[in-house]
Amino acid sequence: MAIDTLLYQIQNGAFDVANKRVVFINASFHSDLSCFKSSELVLQQYFKPYVDVLENAGFSTCADIPDDDGSYDIALLLLPKNMVEARYLIARASQLLGAGGTLICAADNKAGGTRIKKMMHNFGFSDLSEDSRNKSRSVSGVADDLNAGEISKAISAGESQKILGGKFISRAGIFGWDKIDKGSSILTDYLPKNLKGRGADFGCGYGYLSEFVLSNCPKVKHLICADADYRAVNACRINLSDFECEQEFLWCDLTKPQSELKNLDFIIMNPPFHEGKKLDKAIGSAFIGMAYQSLRRGGGLYMVANSHLAYENILGELFPKSSKLYEGQGFKVLHSVKL
Repeated sequence: MAIDTLLYQIQNGAFDVANKRVVFINASFHSDLSCFKSSELVLQQYFKPYVDVLENAGFSTCADIPDDDGSYDIALLLLPKNMVEARYLIARASQLLGAGGTLICAADNKAGGTRIKKMMHNFGFSDLSEDSRNKSRSVSGVADDLNAGEISKAISAGESQKILGGKFISRAGIFGWDKIDKGSSILTDYLPKNLKGRGADFGCGYGYLSEFVLSNCPKVKHLICADADYRAVNACRINLSDFECEQEFLWCDLTKPQSELKNLDFIIMNPPFHEGKKLDKAIGSAFIGMAYQSLRRGGGLYMVANSHLAYENILGELFPKSSKLYEGQGFKVLHSVKL
């Protein structure tokens, strides 16, 4: 794993972290984080399940990248696969470092590890050193005379921006951040216009489905938008700001119990089926379980999924009244009612 490679040299003494100020961007838990016990360590993470693991282990976290630029000695960064997001995070990490500070980046080889050195070179990091192990790579470099133009360009590309002709705000890193997801688009063709009362969008993303519901279902009085990605929740909040309907925005892990979600009249969702590179139908199954717990009797679930994902069994176990509204183009639309 990339985090093993990222922390390997620190754990083995190649970098002195004692009494240093360290920021870890896109952090996740690892037992080797104990090596920072004599450091001031700031852990940043957007993804709520990873945040929960870190905080359950006793660490404090922040969702936003810190804004105290120039005040860190070492920046650690687990790079995402998305190139725009990866460049953005390197650029922000470079701003956080003081002169002569060290950036250490890592990624799996199949998720961009082989391009880290070139990216850091283009940003102007010097004394680059590469380590390859665990089917991943880490690269360290010193922030001396960085390329301000490249940093500015990468930050501009990775920050919040208008998409789809200006209808929505989004940013790199959010699922399907600059497009309309095909599954979500198909789902809108089968959502009734008479949805009403209190509802929720599970895995709301930047708000495409939520915006559709509020634009087409005038009897909806309250909509809860929930997502595990902090950036998505914030984007969704902005994209729904012109609607008068009561709204709530939850940054949460929908595979775990959420007390705020109860007695809902309807739920819409296009559940994720990946965590990182791993195909995992269990995530969608957990979303379905949460939907069942969150609906009132008579409440309805409308969901879209890839055709090959067999959610019908769990829907049948929980919802005696369940049907397939559509199947085609690699997707299926399912409707279930809680009795």
